[in-house]
Amino acid sequence: MMNPRLAHLLTRLYPHAWRERYGSEFESFLESGCGDLRTLANIVCSALRERVFPTQGGDMARSSRAPQFHSWCVRAPWAVFGLAPLLLLAVAYFIACLYLWSVWTIFLPGAVTPFGVRSAGPPYGFENLSFQLGKFYYFGAPILVGWGIGFVAARQRMKTIWPTVGLLLVAIMGGTAEIHASRKVVPAGLGHICMDFFAFGSSAQGFNEAIFHALAILLLTVLPWLIWRRLHRSRSSQPC
Repeated sequence: MMNPRLAHLLTRLYPHAWRERYGSEFESFLESGCGDLRTLANIVCSALRERVFPTQGGDMARSSRAPQFHSWCVRAPWAVFGLAPLLLLAVAYFIACLYLWSVWTIFLPGAVTPFGVRSAGPPYGFENLSFQLGKFYYFGAPILVGWGIGFVAARQRMKTIWPTVGLLLVAIMGGTAEIHASRKVVPAGLGHICMDFFAFGSSAQGFNEAIFHALAILLLTVLPWLIWRRLHRSRSSQPC
């Protein structure tokens, strides 16, 4: 027999709309069953899947915005999967430039460039941590945007063509984006910081690095999309 408090806690893992419809019955079912580790793991996985792919039927409560968004995906897929992700990535890069400028101003106010400069402080102090967090965000931004494309495409059951185009554009933009920061030459940017998009470099090495980076981003975004598609299809094919 499962502890009633544990059964209630596990039921709370499911979305609110699901609990309103099935919560009381499911909680009673858990209280009458066993509470071994395998059961707990299955319940947690089921709750996570329910939050990603809500049960269809009734109003499992899709909001009124969901059909409108689906309509946009069908009528203007070039905007949803092509233009919107690029604009979102551009905004993310602007935030990255603003963050770099702020950290540069605070920790290295007299340095010519924030790249490759180490202050007299500890190499693993807060200063270094701040720059590493900014670098992680900068390189992770296109991957997060790509995951968003894959999630929306799988959720809306879109055909392969437009999500693929969107993932390719994001991968190319992320792989070829270059950020410049220097006080010697003041570029037209944010506080001596600017970015170049779709810059493949002026040398063969720079071109190869850009292509490799773009392929890495594409791989890291395509695989989750394929997994989400498979999960959604398997869930849709289950009998009611």
